[in-house]
Amino acid sequence: MSVYRTLPQDAPARTRRTRWSFAVGPGMVVGLVATIALVVSMFMSWQTGGAHPSAIPAAFLWDRHATGDPSLLVFLIPLAVVLGIGSLMRGGSGLRVLAGLLTMVVVGVYAYQLHEVSNSLGVSFGDALDPGFYVAAVAGVVGFVSGFVPTTVPARRVDTVA
Repeated sequence: MSVYRTLPQDAPARTRRTRWSFAVGPGMVVGLVATIALVVSMFMSWQTGGAHPSAIPAAFLWDRHATGDPSLLVFLIPLAVVLGIGSLMRGGSGLRVLAGLLTMVVVGVYAYQLHEVSNSLGVSFGDALDPGFYVAAVAGVVGFVSGFVPTTVPARRVDTVA
């Protein structure tokens, strides 16, 4: 059923336009903070003796006696890229959850292997870690949590044109 309204002929014509726009939401901001923290952790030392992620073999995650290339950056760089893309996209919460979860897995497996090595050498595990490890761990947790925070804040604008 349709309803028609008639306007008087001398009434000014008014047009209403509705635009949907979005503002940057808290999920995007928190995701970008996590991305920046993860990138910063790549330039920090993760292990006593100044071992940066570029000096830690990627195979160390499953073989504590590993040496050589590629480095741990093989995992960290793609995770930072996915986390950054998820922070900039409208529907990127799934990417942020995935990147945060995988970052926590990489950091957790690294911590497990380093704990095993430090125990075998009779060194304290806490003394073997440097701040870069902690920054990456916090970045993974914050990136994971950012996936559950709203990405955008919808804003409806109504413009009246005479």
